[in-house]
Amino acid sequence: MQKNGEAIVFSAGDLVGHLNCRYLTHLDLKVVQGVLAKPRIRDDPALDALIERGKLHEQSFVEHLAEQGGPATIIAGIGIDQASVAQTQQAMVRGDAVIVQAALRDGNWSGRADVLRRVETPSGLGAWSYEVTDTKLARETKGNTVLQLSLYSDLLAAIQQKVPESAHVVVPGTEYLPEDYRVADFAAFYRRIRHNLETFAAVPPHDGLYPDPIEHCEVCRWREPCASRRRTDDHLSLVAGIAKTQIDELVRRGVGTMAALAKLPIPLQWRPDRGTAPSYEKVREQARIQVDGRGAGQVLHEVLPLVAEFGLFRLPEPSAGDIFFDFEGDPFVDGGGLEFLFGYLYANDDGTDAYVGDWVTTRQHERAAFERFIDFVTERLTKHPGLHIYHFAPYEPAALKRLMGRYATREDEVDNLLRAGVFVDLYAVVRQSIRASVESYSIKKLEPLYRFDRIVPLIDVGGAMARVQACLELADAGGIDAADQAAIVGYNRDDCASTRALRDWLERLRGELVAQGMSIDRPQRKATDIGENLSAWKSRVAGLVARLTGDVPDDVTERSAEQQARWLLAHSIGFFGRENKAVWWEYFRLSDLSADDLLHERAGVGGLTFLSLVGGTAKAPIHRYRFTAQDTDVRSDDDLKCVGGDKFGSVVAISSDDRTIDVKKRQDTANLHPEALFAHKFIDNQVLAESVFRIGEYVAEHGILGPGAYRAARDLLLKTAPRLRGQTFEQAGEPSLATAMRAAHSLDQSVLPVPCS
Repeated sequence: MQKNGEAIVFSAGDLVGHLNCRYLTHLDLKVVQGVLAKPRIRDDPALDALIERGKLHEQSFVEHLAEQGGPATIIAGIGIDQASVAQTQQAMVRGDAVIVQAALRDGNWSGRADVLRRVETPSGLGAWSYEVTDTKLARETKGNTVLQLSLYSDLLAAIQQKVPESAHVVVPGTEYLPEDYRVADFAAFYRRIRHNLETFAAVPPHDGLYPDPIEHCEVCRWREPCASRRRTDDHLSLVAGIAKTQIDELVRRGVGTMAALAKLPIPLQWRPDRGTAPSYEKVREQARIQVDGRGAGQVLHEVLPLVAEFGLFRLPEPSAGDIFFDFEGDPFVDGGGLEFLFGYLYANDDGTDAYVGDWVTTRQHERAAFERFIDFVTERLTKHPGLHIYHFAPYEPAALKRLMGRYATREDEVDNLLRAGVFVDLYAVVRQSIRASVESYSIKKLEPLYRFDRIVPLIDVGGAMARVQACLELADAGGIDAADQAAIVGYNRDDCASTRALRDWLERLRGELVAQGMSIDRPQRKATDIGENLSAWKSRVAGLVARLTGDVPDDVTERSAEQQARWLLAHSIGFFGRENKAVWWEYFRLSDLSADDLLHERAGVGGLTFLSLVGGTAKAPIHRYRFTAQDTDVRSDDDLKCVGGDKFGSVVAISSDDRTIDVKKRQDTANLHPEALFAHKFIDNQVLAESVFRIGEYVAEHGILGPGAYRAARDLLLKTAPRLRGQTFEQAGEPSLATAMRAAHSLDQSVLPVPCS
């Protein structure tokens, strides 16, 4: 945002900023008006590395374009001045194939597009025109990017007198194949946000706005001034675990600070518009202990009421074989992210500490490290059958599931660890057992509670982490600095040691309560036996996979097309089993949640109050319940489970407007009235699995090439062009849609893949 005489010139950044936060626009306007100074962005190694990665990604894409069709025209400079705009327009008039960092301006709007690519569509320039391509690091294109593309396309249209048909995004790991977006599809959205910004700027003042914390704060230049104001104001967002809807309701009721919330009378004297009264009482108590801790100058804690099967009831008996586990990962590495450090701490036979920091830089390394860890745990279980793997928050088990699916290896071992309840999430134990005077229940905020001192200062890790991730994302493992690697390994070891220290502190807390006469049972080890039918099926699949892949190289680049097709078929056979695992993993995750937790799950429905009998029979009555206002995906015919996972009934009807749900009960639940439920349904896919298995058996016996049964499926695996009766697939000059329609009626034991977009 800049001043041009009396007018304000807006950019794509201003548009995106306004979409995310009107208070950001309010502050930027004050800078333009000379009322505020533009804040100096503090040194942020992570942000610097992100900017550098973005530049390198753009440069790599431009080099790729140059290899495809000659050099690109690069518009020099950083800002958008008359010279850069003129250079861009001259390049467009010449019809240059690629224009990099194109400077665009129309009236009070301007922007720098990463790349303009020539397309052979007539415009005011001549027989050609241009479309915008943006290079982005994010794997998922969000509204921010679409808004930028829409602005650049609008500015481009003013120059070439032709609205571009499409705009494009290139993200890493896609072999520079762009995502295409039809400009007209987003035009109304763009016009609305643009109009809102122009109106907002034209009609000050906006003093009623407040800098509420949002996701965009992480990348905003105003984040420190805004955070400072919230702290000065003792804003409710400082209360750990408070929701935005709760803040809004409390402010409406005259409770605007953490200190005021700490003194709110309980039980609650009013009925909340959203959520339950106990949820507000919970954040009130959190505010109280934070205010007390602030006054005492230390981290305080208090024990929550004991609830069987939750909190301290989830602490297993400590074992000499226990493992304390923590991943370091980068979600932006090509191919779905990379877990680049497997860290685990355990005790040797003599009681001394042993730490493994298994460093990973490639997919092959990741698979090997995953297998080493699972094999280590499996072998250690033979000596210490009571061991558990402690972690903080649910990331580690989720990542292991993902790796198991990615590499189709150690499936039974991982499944057994999950079934047996070997993983212990200390975050869940903490949240369900204590209340602490912290603004966040992250392990680093809790460390003063159990007096853990880190060896590697956290301030040293941010820059190292950003630089290492940049190298991994750019496939430059050789560029990783040894000191950065050592800092991250040390940081990870501290995380593992902190997890152990937290477990030990929780054990001492449990011991104190037991000594006071309280009964806190240990969780029971769960059975890991696999049913006979499943075991027999897995044996059949393993044998067929071996027959199909016996001669297939591990390295995909060394495989022939026929070998790759057999490899795909082999691993498709086990797909349905892996899908079943994911469904049941979600069931077990939901089963472990409390009634309060289910209130915030889309698969859950909470705050239930029994209203009346509305139908059914004596053995299977239909009961109507009212539920608290919440976001839920529960629908008619869903199967419902109680807290803990037992079957409860099924949904007959649900009304979001009336906030009622009608449930058909079972005979054993007819008289139960739970506080919360969750939906979960398993659909048997064994018929599909058997059909793919039959194709695999045929290929193992007869090969994947040539005439015979299942030829269309084999063609699909081989990526063979559609085979038509009496005609060729492609005909010169024929539009793609006409080709597809003709081919669909003439397939000869073949297949026509149609991409969905």
